[in-house]
Amino acid sequence: MQLKRLPTAYKWFVTALLLLGIFIIFTLIFSTGRMLYPALYIEQWLLHRPLARVDCVFTEWKNLGMIGFSLFFTLVLGAVCLLLGYRWRVLPLLFLLLLLGVGAEYTSKQNFPQVIPINTQFGLNALACPQRVRESRAEKIMVAFGMWWKARPVRPLSVVNEQYSASAPFIFDDNAVVVYGYPSGHAMRWSFLGIIASWLAWRHVKMRALRVLVMTLALVTAFGGGFLQFYIGVHLATDLISGYLLGVSLACCAIGLLLLNQPNKRKRPAPTAIAQPQAEQLSAKNL
Repeated sequence: MQLKRLPTAYKWFVTALLLLGIFIIFTLIFSTGRMLYPALYIEQWLLHRPLARVDCVFTEWKNLGMIGFSLFFTLVLGAVCLLLGYRWRVLPLLFLLLLLGVGAEYTSKQNFPQVIPINTQFGLNALACPQRVRESRAEKIMVAFGMWWKARPVRPLSVVNEQYSASAPFIFDDNAVVVYGYPSGHAMRWSFLGIIASWLAWRHVKMRALRVLVMTLALVTAFGGGFLQFYIGVHLATDLISGYLLGVSLACCAIGLLLLNQPNKRKRPAPTAIAQPQAEQLSAKNL
């Protein structure tokens, strides 16, 4: 039975290597600076969106993608795998893959800084609910639970900054801001956890309607968690794409490891298969 599982597991490993290769190629192109202007034009397109109180909800949800929460969610995911019968070693392997992703994220951010024109940065700051700094702790908690109407109104200055940055020229002078956001750690961690959860649902949830619901929620979380960082101006589009490539690569590797460590379903030989030859021998002796 184990030999029959290996080819499927290796397909996931090959997919993981291909995505990792694409991530490396993407990073090499990114390091040349050729993607900076396209990314900034995408940000200017984003700056035409309306500002709303719900932006504060998305900003609060950003905390759920931090490393501490990601480690907790990985523990929960590993516990689910153990309850499903996977071998105990899948838990440290999941933690190892997550930490490898965090290490790759940290290394890349230290070596691939990005320069953002100050005119653009003004608008990006307006997307991330700047009025929340004046909110009380109780207000922030309510907003974190999705009560967007509890957030403070959008400041007129934020609207002015956004509208100005949406069409301002890119000026790289001494006032330009250096940011360290490549790749997006939120996109990496959410896609890693969400895709594994979706695969587990596809493989183990028997009811079709429930399976589709769980897979949909997992995939929305996998890609929506990272996209929100782009939506509120925390990350550029290049950060988002690279984070997805790295996270999906790690998730494919994790699925391959799960396939190699799934429960052994040993079937006992059927009694008729053994009884039949014995019956033939007895009949032969009688003859």
